[in-house]
Amino acid sequence: MSDRNKQLDELLASAAPEIQEHWESCRESGLTGHTKEAADKVDGQILAFFSHLKALPDPAEEAAVLDALRALYEALDAINEEADGGLLETDERELLVPLFIEAAEICGVDPEDHDGEPGGEFRTF
Repeated sequence: MSDRNKQLDELLASAAPEIQEHWESCRESGLTGHTKEAADKVDGQILAFFSHLKALPDPAEEAAVLDALRALYEALDAINEEADGGLLETDERELLVPLFIEAAEICGVDPEDHDGEPGGEFRTF
């Protein structure tokens, strides 16, 4: 396993408990749109994103990493629309976007070259 892929695995493993805790807290609070099914769809897209990044050549081309971010954000936007826009809001953005930025950075993308958020032009939540 490459060092990059090991870093991606460690990043995801360290973020997973906080993400799961967040979804559980939202459901316990009765927040609209925060169903287990919706959270599972988001989690599935996060896993797919990390798998996509790990499958890229090492080093990865920046365009390929940005394409993976675009695909992730399009999928998350669709899931959010299914939840009438109430699933991915400020709290979720603050939880998830730094994870995605760090993953892109591990793959060689410099956030400063993208106003601090690679792929930000694709994100609507």
